[in-house]
Amino acid sequence: MIRLFYFLYVAILFSCGFVIAICECMIFKESIKKISTFASQIGMILTHFAGIVKLCLLTFGHGKLLRLIQVLEDKKYQYESLGESKPGVMLQEGMKIYNITTYSVFVLYGFVGISGHISSLINLNLEIQGDTFEGTNKTCYDFLPYMFYIPLPHQLKWQCELALTFMDIGFAMHASVIAVHDTLFSGLLNYLKTQLLIVCEVFKTLRVRCLKNIGLPKDYIIMHDTDNPVLERELYRLLTHATEHLKILLRIREDLEYMFTYVILIQAIASLFIISSCLYVGYIVPFGSPEMIALMEFSLCIIIQLSLVCWFGNEITRASEMIRTSLFESDWFSCSPRFKQAMILTFIRMQRPVYLSIGKFSPLTLATLVAICRGSFSYFAVFKSV
Repeated sequence: MIRLFYFLYVAILFSCGFVIAICECMIFKESIKKISTFASQIGMILTHFAGIVKLCLLTFGHGKLLRLIQVLEDKKYQYESLGESKPGVMLQEGMKIYNITTYSVFVLYGFVGISGHISSLINLNLEIQGDTFEGTNKTCYDFLPYMFYIPLPHQLKWQCELALTFMDIGFAMHASVIAVHDTLFSGLLNYLKTQLLIVCEVFKTLRVRCLKNIGLPKDYIIMHDTDNPVLERELYRLLTHATEHLKILLRIREDLEYMFTYVILIQAIASLFIISSCLYVGYIVPFGSPEMIALMEFSLCIIIQLSLVCWFGNEITRASEMIRTSLFESDWFSCSPRFKQAMILTFIRMQRPVYLSIGKFSPLTLATLVAICRGSFSYFAVFKSV
């Protein structure tokens, strides 16, 4: 019975979300009459469209996502701590960052609809003293924080409040889906970055780990590793193992690129319009008003949403650039020719930059975030001049 009520609740929530997205498209023609409404409407429609795409990605791609997580958590590529190199601690710190990010994102995204609802209720109660809109030259549409066609009766004040509640339910659906997608994607990026840093640590400590594995002292010195076949085989084995780990991580990056690149492109385009429209509306409404507070919270969520993926994407690029330095610091001077050949091949591969892209157009880095913010200010200037 509890499971039945749960599925019923989820079905109602998702139905309201899809209805809200349809209602936003139905009133799009009316929003063209006002530039601020038009700009924010485009951004909101794109955001909810991205939410539906993210829902489809999570629904139909959950099997592949689970397989990626299983590969990243493969115990075969977990290494023991050695001196200052502590891969286990690095994984724990990465998980702690993921948990903090998840809770913060869910709270921020969920508060978008709540803040808009509160600001609308405050304005509604201040301007409408009675139970109807008669004699005020106002309708329920004048108090909506975000434009959408109201499919319910809204001639009375309590009916308008009911329409705002319906809006909150729809927004909660989109906020939950977008939050799950964004936290999952950023968590995968963070885990991938952590694994790349672990590979760096393994490359740096190759010789020390090998000496420990075969029971030799840390200060063991030999002119040519080929004079000690056991040490040479262990060094080559560990190098091959770490290189294979690196190849798996690079394939995971390709899978993440294939699955998420166009969703991030939609998100970036939506953010461009939303930030510019928020700047324009914030320029119009009085400072400190309920609309301003709701607007600031909404724009903050959009910036954080884009900053998360750009930050972790940038961290992956930085971590991959450290691979070559770590290989060079692996005390390879006395190594065998086959060890050096394998190391050179890894050097050559890592000369190509490792990054995720936005729709195959631009790397997912902090520079891209700055470019989108600059573009938003440019659109704000256009809206202001119009």
